[in-house]
Amino acid sequence: MWRQVELTLIQGRNLGQTKPFIESMTNTGVVGNADPYSESETVDLDVSCEIHLNNTLCGRTTVKKGIGSPDWHESFTFSELPPFETLDVIVWREKKLFKPTIMGSVRITLSNFCRGETVEGWFPILHSGPIGSDFQVGDIRLKLRVDECDTSNFVCFLSYDLLTGKLSCHILRTRAFCK
Repeated sequence: MWRQVELTLIQGRNLGQTKPFIESMTNTGVVGNADPYSESETVDLDVSCEIHLNNTLCGRTTVKKGIGSPDWHESFTFSELPPFETLDVIVWREKKLFKPTIMGSVRITLSNFCRGETVEGWFPILHSGPIGSDFQVGDIRLKLRVDECDTSNFVCFLSYDLLTGKLSCHILRTRAFCK
C-alpha cells in the first residue's frame, strides 16, 4: 500500500491568546472563518512549527516573527508512509537566550479524511490545561491532502538502453485501486 500526505502550513492567527476551547461543530476540527478574538488583543512573539506523523518528527517550518499572525506558506510532502493514524502540528514559541516552549498543538486523525481530496481551513491550536481541560491559544490555517493506493495491482519491468547504458524501471498499472 502506497501512502502520501501533502501538507501546507499557510498562516496562524491570534497566537498567544488563551481562551477555553469548545468543540467545533464539525468532525474534522476545522474552524470556520469567524474570528472569535478582538483585534486589540495581539501578542508579539516568534513561532515555528514541527510536523509529526504517528508521533515521529517529519518536518519543521522556519521561525516567523510577528504579532500573533505569522505567514508561513510552507509545503511538505510525505510519501512512502507506513499506515498512518495521526498528524500533529506542534507550535513552538521561540525566545532569545531561552529554550523554545510549546504553545500548543493541532492533532488531526488522518482516517477521518476522504482520500484524494484537499481540505483547507482553520484548525484550533490547543494547549492542555492543568486539570485536563484544553485551552485554545490561536488557530492555524492548513491545507491537507491524504492519498492511499493499493500497489499490488502494479507491474514493474526493467529495460536496458544499449546506446546510453542506462537501466530504466517502468511501472504499469493493471487495476490500481487508489483512494
